[in-house]
Amino acid sequence: MALDTGATYVLVPWDIAETLGYEPAYSKQKVDITTASGTEKVPLITVSRISVLGKEVRDVPCIVHDLPEASRVDGLLGLSFLRRFKVCLDFQEGVLEIE
Repeated sequence: MALDTGATYVLVPWDIAETLGYEPAYSKQKVDITTASGTEKVPLITVSRISVLGKEVRDVPCIVHDLPEASRVDGLLGLSFLRRFKVCLDFQEGVLEIE
């Protein structure tokens, strides 16, 4: 996943959401997102838990959407996960700390 402090939600691709047992097609909640091709309505699901660098969050709101294959990114780690922590990103050293 790519760290995206500009993304309101964690973004999970359709195939991964379905592999994990979620049914995004039946989600009653939808949100608008802006993509390179315009605005789209996408499912909003609640993932039971996400763990990153040893830090775990439960009941994380996530949107389900496929990124372009050329992006070579499987998903986005957005603010619905990150806002629960103090995040320190050091580009020069290539270090990400989540406290």
